[in-house]
Amino acid sequence: MRIREVVLPAVDPAVPAAFHPDRYGASRVRFEAGAEVCSHFAVNVPPKRFEEAVAWARQQAELIQEDVPFPMWRARAAYYFDPAGNLVELIARERAPGEELLIEVSEVGLPVADVGAAADFFEAELGLPHFSGDRENFSAVGDDRGLFILVPVGRAWLFTDRPAGDAPVRVTIEGSDDRKLRVPGAAHVIEIASV
Repeated sequence: MRIREVVLPAVDPAVPAAFHPDRYGASRVRFEAGAEVCSHFAVNVPPKRFEEAVAWARQQAELIQEDVPFPMWRARAAYYFDPAGNLVELIARERAPGEELLIEVSEVGLPVADVGAAADFFEAELGLPHFSGDRENFSAVGDDRGLFILVPVGRAWLFTDRPAGDAPVRVTIEGSDDRKLRVPGAAHVIEIASV
């Protein structure tokens, strides 16, 4: 799956918009007026440039985790908060190499009422494979280039005490036909844009 755009809520959209680059490689992150919540997204970085990406992030914000290994995902990651309180992750995946420092947005957190039902929905509607998780407290669906991170509303995001809020997130992904889907058990909207 390839993520083209993520639209996150923010009390003052100009604040996080000024912090983030115009593009994360092939993807864009935008902000619209909405509730104050902690959203989560991850950006793929090249494995051979992980330290450089972490150094870049350290100039932007205080890191809360600098080098977290994910052996089962064949990846390692660093985490920090943006000025609006969103959890940003830089992740170097062995199976998603690239040259550009910031390759693409590769994960979007989607808090839902029922993780299993949402995972089933993405498998049936979009043909996305179940990547990882127990289908109850956490599930990732998609692949190394693009994952929906499904968690129960209210669960704390990894490495934080900040709960996953239920404010709507809008994600545009590449697909074969133009359509919109609403995620069951949430107000999130997935837009499919043909390539």
